[in-house]
Formats: sequence, C-alpha cells, structure tokens
Amino acid sequence: MRWNHRIKMFTAIFSLVAILTACGGGTKEATTKESAQDAGAVATATNSSDTSTTDSSAADTNAEDSAGTSSTSDTTGSSPEEGKIGVDSTLEELKQKYADKLGYIRVPLNDHPVRRVSEEGSKNINIANYSDAVVNMNTGIPIHSDSQRLIDDAFPFFTTVQAPEVSYVSWEEATNLERAMVKTLFISRQALLLTEDAMKNKDYTSQSFKDSMVFFKNVAEFDSMAPVAQHPYDITLTKLYDKARDSWAKLAAIDPEQDEAAFAEKYTEARTEANNVMGLLNILLSTNEEERLEQTYGK
Repeated sequence: MRWNHRIKMFTAIFSLVAILTACGGGTKEATTKESAQDAGAVATATNSSDTSTTDSSAADTNAEDSAGTSSTSDTTGSSPEEGKIGVDSTLEELKQKYADKLGYIRVPLNDHPVRRVSEEGSKNINIANYSDAVVNMNTGIPIHSDSQRLIDDAFPFFTTVQAPEVSYVSWEEATNLERAMVKTLFISRQALLLTEDAMKNKDYTSQSFKDSMVFFKNVAEFDSMAPVAQHPYDITLTKLYDKARDSWAKLAAIDPEQDEAAFAEKYTEARTEANNVMGLLNILLSTNEEERLEQTYGK
C-alpha cells in the first residue's frame, strides 16, 4: 500500500528530459494541427466556469456506494452559508460518506467539494477542497476543463507516454491532488507551447496567446484551490505546484510587447517550474515511486 511508504520531503529541483522536450524544447516544434488542439484546450479551460459543474470521474462510484450505509448529517450535502467559504462538515462525516476503498475522501464536484472541516475535540476549522480538480474556493467550480476527454488525453501523457517501461497506478488509485495535477498541468503545458509559438512569431495578439495568459492568471489567483493533501507525497507535490503557480503569475503580469526580454526570462522560469512538478507527478503516479525517488535523490 502506498500509505506504508516512508514519509520523505524532497525539495531538490529536477526535470525529466522527456517532459522538458514535450513542454516546448527547442528541438521539437508543434505542428499546425497540434497547435490548434492546444489552443482549443486552453480556450476551453479559460471558459470552464460556465461548463464544469458536471460530474466527477466515474472512478468515484465507491464513494457513492458507501453513502448508502453512512449516517451523515444533513449539513454534509447542504449549501454553504452566506458569507462562509465551504460547507460545514466533520472529518468523520466525510470519511463515512465519501471515503473510497483506499481511504481517500472524494467529494463529487456537484456536492460542494469545498468543506469547512472540524475535528472532534478541536476548535480548529480547516477549509479544504476534497474534489479531484482545482476549484474556485468560493464557488466550488473547477477553474479548468473537467471532461473525460481531457483525462483520456492527459493521464497517459503523464504516465506511459513519458516512461512506457514503468508500471503505473490506475486513475482510480491516484490521489485527488494527483488527478487535479494531471488535468491542470496538461493544460498549462499546452499554454506554454502556445506562449512559445507567440514568442517565436512575435505575435501577442492571437486569441490563443490571450487565453493562455488568462489561464495562468486564473490558476495563480488566491481563490484557486487545489485538492487537500491526503498522502505524504501530496505535500511535496503541492509545494512544487505552488512554485509553478507563482512563476505563471509573474509571466502573465508582463506585457511582452512592452518588455520582450523580461517576458522571455519569466517564460523560461515558468517552463522550468512546470517541468519540475510534471517530473515529480510522473514519478508519483508509478507503482514504484519510492524506488524511483531514491534513484533520483539517493536515500
């Protein structure tokens, strides 16, 4: 079981060569068709707040099955109170109603994934996202596309496409955060490719470039909330994702037509940080992640 692995905090920065190339390396150019697909995905992501109140993945049926035997109070599925972020819940209620066979709490997107969680005997309240998407903490709506098509494209990209000789966990076994990173990082990769195209062509007026910058701004917003860590390795993944978000915000804050050199510098930083978290994601989705992490960092 993945929970039995030793808890380690890996803070070194690294990149997988395959993902570096796929994220827009100088030796690989996207074809016109690929660019059009990238632009479509990013455009969909920037407009996802209108369309992404749909279901979570079919992998969450175990959580629904467990609901039939739970004794959860009505507050678990109620609407957030006005002026409050999230629905009041206890950790025990969430475990009873939404925990899957691996012990991960998976709240569907249509059931208020942002929760104000209290524990028995404690006055502390933790606001957390228990879905498998990055959401707006105020609305619970994903900031990105949450379609099955995206998952079908993105999950293989971060697993077998990068290292086909490695064995990987299934989508059902991935943590909420890993799933959210698969979706978000796949779109960010496409946005970076489109940004690089704009830089090469010195064309910053295209809709695809504008959509890419909007996506980076949305992801970097304070209200953008990734799923709460439910596995020790999720903590490190969150740290690298936050560094990537910060770099994307700095990139989107620069007008390339006013300062192209500064924009190019921030683009390089943004791509590096994206590669770092993508590389870690590939390792964490493998069935021998601890062995691969030791190979990378040593014991």
